[in-house]
Amino acid sequence: MSNDTLNLRPDMLVVFIDETGNEDYSDPNNPTFGRGGCAALGSDYEALLRKPWRKLKFESLGGRAKPFHAVEFEQSKPTMRQIRRINHFLKRPFWRFAAMSDIHTALPEGIDGHRAISSVTVNFVKRLAATFPHISMVALVFESSERGDKLVQRDFDLARMDLVNETGRRIEVDGCFMPKASMEAGLEIADLVAHTAGRQRRHQLLGKGGATKDFEAMYWHSPIPPAFMSVDNVQLTELEIGK
Repeated sequence: MSNDTLNLRPDMLVVFIDETGNEDYSDPNNPTFGRGGCAALGSDYEALLRKPWRKLKFESLGGRAKPFHAVEFEQSKPTMRQIRRINHFLKRPFWRFAAMSDIHTALPEGIDGHRAISSVTVNFVKRLAATFPHISMVALVFESSERGDKLVQRDFDLARMDLVNETGRRIEVDGCFMPKASMEAGLEIADLVAHTAGRQRRHQLLGKGGATKDFEAMYWHSPIPPAFMSVDNVQLTELEIGK
């Protein structure tokens, strides 16, 4: 993986991935870990996500030059107008997904939450890629961080992902890290997706039923069926250990 700018191709599926929580579940107030993100075809990304997100930021979220952080947005006590504008954006037909675990998730011995959730995420990307007949590349884009980059490189082995498209043709896989300061729309949207999934998992840990309102807007109102994977048990076979 490299630190790079985003170079899109029409035959590419670009997947933005962010994390939430701590992989060792060490925070007593938030003993969760997960990944969430969004995806779009390279040919659609500009019109579907980048331009509408920048317009939303300009009109309702403090301007295009202000980085968006879902945690800070939540803590800022957003207005109903801001919430409505985000919910309207979330009705756009883009793929969104999350895989969440917590301190009670049963993991194989010697496997931490980061590796387990990364494996579940890779399996989702495999299934998603296999629904497209014409793509020849998948690009995974991660937010760069001093702590997280090494774990991502450890658990996302691009050379062994073995993706194929709907026709059975093998797909090239590339990956890059991008800084939060880039304010790339896909990364900021992935941050929002992951944060929303984390809130829902904490909601469940507190024994509360149903779904939070932001979770409903993010996942239930998606015009494309979303994937929210609540991981309670991870099997050795799912992690492909020993292969």
